Amino acid sequence: MKILSPRVLSVAACTSLALAAWSHGGEMRVFRSAEGKPLTASFEGMTGDIVTLKREDGKTFELPKSKLSGEDQLYIAGLAAASGDLARKLNTAAGQEIASGVPFPSRKADELAKLLKLRPESQSKYGRSWRLYAAFAKEEYKLFGAMPYSVALYSNEGGLATSMSIVYANKGDFGSTAGMGQDHFKGGTTATAKTLTAAMEQDEQTVAAALTSVLGAGKTERYGEGKTRRKVTRWDWNGQAFLLSNEEGEYVSLAIVPPELADAGGKSSLTKDADVKKRLLASIVKADNGDVSISEIPMVDQGPKGYCVPATFERAMRTMGLEADMYLLAMVGQSQAGGGTSVELLLDNVRHQVLSKGRRIKDEPISELRVRDVKRYIDQGIPIMWRLCSMPAYNKIADQNTATRAKVTDWKTYATEIATAAAELAKSTKPEEQYHVCMIIGYNEATQEIAVSDSWGASFERRWVPVSVANWASNGGIFMILP
Repeated sequence: MKILSPRVLSVAACTSLALAAWSHGGEMRVFRSAEGKPLTASFEGMTGDIVTLKREDGKTFELPKSKLSGEDQLYIAGLAAASGDLARKLNTAAGQEIASGVPFPSRKADELAKLLKLRPESQSKYGRSWRLYAAFAKEEYKLFGAMPYSVALYSNEGGLATSMSIVYANKGDFGSTAGMGQDHFKGGTTATAKTLTAAMEQDEQTVAAALTSVLGAGKTERYGEGKTRRKVTRWDWNGQAFLLSNEEGEYVSLAIVPPELADAGGKSSLTKDADVKKRLLASIVKADNGDVSISEIPMVDQGPKGYCVPATFERAMRTMGLEADMYLLAMVGQSQAGGGTSVELLLDNVRHQVLSKGRRIKDEPISELRVRDVKRYIDQGIPIMWRLCSMPAYNKIADQNTATRAKVTDWKTYATEIATAAAELAKSTKPEEQYHVCMIIGYNEATQEIAVSDSWGASFERRWVPVSVANWASNGGIFMILP
């Protein structure tokens, strides 16, 4: 790129350049230090007098504006002014502080989550997530003129934003009369195909109008992999692509992703098998009392609907280095309105996508769940997805035992006590309702317990259940994603 002199580069010209640069997420340019030393980089934003640049190798760094040449300082001033003005317009259109002069991939995700009033959902060595179910917010919450039923923000291990998933009217949440967590079993839906279609059309039109009013007309593209490939309308600005889609009878969503991912049609990069295995083994935690469990599994809160299968599957996929979204998985698994997903159909429809990323799916029917069967996978750091009937009696024991464990000093006595209580429940008629899928993430051979993790939020991340109680609740088998 030719470097213009201060006499030629007016503020108006800077603004013109800024709009072009930000629409492509920051252009590479030869910057020069105050001493004249060249550096090829893109301008990523400015906070106060601190400039953020990104080199060709992708490394981002900060430096005082005064360290750059006069020409570059003027160039950056124009970019910052233009991007700041457009950010203010976007925030007005969004009704929330979603935009900033700093490009999306360079933003600190926790700060953005706070601005958007999102709540922490998951944290691991490899990234974090935040989520808000706006229908449960204390005050009216809208994004680009419409209420999003779910807003999820994801970050990388460095704490920088990687993507957002904003879901508007959808077959799971729209019209749901269910509660959160265990209370979702009591719910249903008041939605009909007609009312859902009307709500989806309204939300799509409202969001599209808000984005178009600031960024101009979007362009139609295809995005996604395998069964999740869909038509989207795309707008680009400041290192991010806004992708709006309306999948008939399913959902309206607005995804925010890096332009490079949008350019690739949503085809994410492959994580090497060796790297995944190393990460899995590093996540195994062993305690003095004999507990063996897996850490670093991302949480996904399924919300007020029966999306336990797609939510749990998303968690398993992300653990294996695969990008996933429970709403997309609910679509390919043909979840019913309000919830209810065929495990077999979901497995069949995502099998090719999982295989294309170097992973594989194993579905294992079992007549009896045993600690030794669990141990085989947990010792490799592989979480197990398990089918069960999540009855109140089962959940009561899971809650009680988990609370009691925090105070146990004599583990032999504890094992005897929980075995006695479990034997009484095991005499009851085996349940055939409240069908559910959760994760098995640990075991203890001495106490004959397994650790389970439900996709109901952080408080259900790890609970301990006697294996005899698990067998009473078990409903047909286990399945895994394997490296």
